[in-house]
Amino acid sequence: MIATVIGLGNEFRRDDGLGPAVAAAVQRLDLADVKVVTVQNDPVDVLDAVGDTDLAIIIDAASGGGAIPGRIRRWLPQQQPPIAVSSHGLDLAAVLALGRALGRAPTRTVVFTVDAADVGHGCGLSPAVAAAVPRAVAAVVDEIHGTHG
Repeated sequence: MIATVIGLGNEFRRDDGLGPAVAAAVQRLDLADVKVVTVQNDPVDVLDAVGDTDLAIIIDAASGGGAIPGRIRRWLPQQQPPIAVSSHGLDLAAVLALGRALGRAPTRTVVFTVDAADVGHGCGLSPAVAAAVPRAVAAVVDEIHGTHG
């Protein structure tokens, strides 16, 4: 397996469904040597998903100070996350550090976050986050093909 795309989130918490929406769109592309999974917020599920791949690409909604709904950010686990990374209480940086400590880490991990507007109960992404889905999919595909720029 060359790459695993992991969509984090819960589609019943509005913009927190961003990760699963992007993962579903990537899955529809049927890319060779790419596994696509969706994880709600269980650290063990994240570690299981990333442990057997060369490249893990994680997509998650982000919230916190300075959030601009729909903004996409790319960061690497060795960097400080740009804002509170998870919109659902999962400390992704800590989970990835644990994976490295346990030897359950891919060769390379890239995280894309999209700033959320609304993570309350309900279905459907806010307009700004929905508009970011195609751009996030393109960023994931670029990362897989090594054309991220």
